[in-house]
Parts: sequence; C-alpha cells; structure tokens
Amino acid sequence: MRSAPKALTVAVFLLLLILPAVQMITGAVAIPPLDENRRPAPLPPVSLLADPADFTAKLQAWFNDHYGFREILIRTKTQIDYSLFGMSDRLHIGRTGYLYYRTVIDQQEPQIEALSDHDLDGAVATFARLRDWLAPRGIKLIIQTQQLKDKFYPEFLPREAQFARTRHRFDDFRGRLAALPGITYLDTTPPLMALKAQRPIFHKTDFHWNDPAAFDTAARLVDAIARLDHRPTPFWTRTLHIAQRRFSGGQATFMPLFRPPSETALFVEPDWDESPYPRDYKSPPFEWKATAATPDPAHRLPTTVIFGDSFADGMTRSGLVPHFDRIMYARLYSVEFADVLRAMPPDTKYLVVEFIETALPSWIAMKLPE
Repeated sequence: MRSAPKALTVAVFLLLLILPAVQMITGAVAIPPLDENRRPAPLPPVSLLADPADFTAKLQAWFNDHYGFREILIRTKTQIDYSLFGMSDRLHIGRTGYLYYRTVIDQQEPQIEALSDHDLDGAVATFARLRDWLAPRGIKLIIQTQQLKDKFYPEFLPREAQFARTRHRFDDFRGRLAALPGITYLDTTPPLMALKAQRPIFHKTDFHWNDPAAFDTAARLVDAIARLDHRPTPFWTRTLHIAQRRFSGGQATFMPLFRPPSETALFVEPDWDESPYPRDYKSPPFEWKATAATPDPAHRLPTTVIFGDSFADGMTRSGLVPHFDRIMYARLYSVEFADVLRAMPPDTKYLVVEFIETALPSWIAMKLPE
C-alpha cells in the first residue's frame, strides 16, 4: 500500500523533469513570448566544438533562453515580486502606479550627473559647429530638449530611487544652450511644468509623455518656426480634443507579468485629415517624408527636417505634419546624423534637433560633415 504513494511521487517528479524538455523540443504549448528588448541566444554551431570552453558557454546561454516553460516561470516569479512586494528587477515601482526604468534612473541619469563642465561645453560646441555648418546653406537651427518623467513627477519615486530628485547637470546644460547665439532653443521643461498643474503630462505606465502634452509642444514648435519665417502667430491650427482610454504602456509590458498594470490615460482625438500628406517610408536616411499633395506656401511652412527620438512621435501624431508643405523625419540612434545633413534637400529652411536628456552624451562628440 505504501509503494503506491511513492510511485506516484516518483512519477510526478519524472514528469516535471520531462515536460520542460518536451516543451523545449516541440513547443507543444503556445506561450506568449517575453518582451526582453533583445534577441535570444542562438544555438552554437558544431564548428565551435574545436573550442570546448566557448562552445559550452554559448550552449549554456542558448539553454537559458530556450528551456521549456521559461516564460511561465519568469512571469510567475515577476508576478510574485510585483504583487506581493511591489518590486521589479527592471523597473522602479513608484507610488500611485508610476513606473520608472531602472536603467534610466540607476545608470543613464547618473552618467549625465558625472559629466564635467568641459563635457557640457563640448555638447554646446557641437551645436555651435552645426549652426555654422547650416548658416551658409540658408538653414536655421532649432533645438528642442525633453526631460524625463522623474523630473516632472519626482514625488512618486520609490524610496530606493529618491536620489534622482537631486540631479541637476542637465539643468546646467539647458542654461548653457539657452545662452548660445544664432539658434532657436525650445526648452520644454518650463511650459510642461506649468501644464502639469492642469492635467497629467506623462503616462504612468510608459516612458513617454502623453499625446496631449506632445500636442502643446508641437504647437509651440510650429509657432516658433512661423516666427522665424515671418508669419503671423499663432500659426498652429489644430484644436485639442482629449480622449481617455485604458492603456498599458511599454514600461508595464516590459515587466513579464501575466497581466500588466494599466491606467486611464490621455490621448488626442484628431480633428484633421492627413490623407493629403502621404508619407514616403522608403527614403533613407529619413524614416519618412510627408509632402502636401497640393503645395500651398502661403498657408504652410517651408521644407523642414526633424532629427529626433520617440518623443517626436507624439508630436507627429498630434497634427504637426499638415502645417508644412514638406517635412522629413530621421531617428536618432537609427542613422548617422552626418548622413541626414548630407541628404537634406536644397530647399530645406529649418532643421529641428529634438532629444531627451539621456541622449546628451551622444552630442558631445557627434560627427558632422566636413
């Protein structure tokens, strides 16, 4: 009689050993993949057997990324950490549902704080050289900087991330850039701080500002270009209509949970038609170009190039494009800036450089065309 429970225990134990291997080989159970922002390690080729140590290390990395039911086990562990202890090894879990990337708070922002005065001056010197390169070509330089969620919502940082409240080096850079002559500097921090008193400006569960905040920023950009172009202002023609809906942003889904946290977030309800401004997505180094089907230089702004990051996406979703006869966008980190400068069409009148604060080091030694 006693042998039956022992046999059952052994059978269950063997089953637990076998099932992951079966799942690993067959993929019999459909499991949603994890969002890890990286590619799983590949199976090492047999040719690496000539170097047993290297082959073993690569085989171990492949196994760690592919063993059966890995996704479920990781989600279970992450769910326990998040639900029971309010912790995540990928995110700082703030109060009232605010999420902050650990890589940004713990690594990237401290790197900004470590920059010397010489480094900050070097970044400003890059923009001075860029201004001087553009001037003989008849192109005016507009620089727009964005600070991140912990700058605007430090009150929701968890205890272990409170050190982020004291950072100031990007503020020092903002002051230096504002003093650079011959450029138009759009510092989004003061107007967004004022806007924060009226409504939320960042998503709780995403890295980015929300589209209504991007809408206000896009309006300021268009009006700034209009003033440079000697047009009457306000030149921005869109009306802000805000919609609310449930949303789980990239930070929420970056945690491998069974059900990511969500929020009631603010979005822009478009009141415009972009069909007369078809986008061309096959013109590298530009990610896209939009040209009005019927040019109207009397009522639209001239050719403008934007070199920016994902924060600019919210601006283009918010009605930016129809204010231009032609506008082109190239993405920071995806292409070489020098290639973008060389590819700008001869009728380009304005170059907008948009970047978030953690991109500052890339501008210290940014390469420009000769």
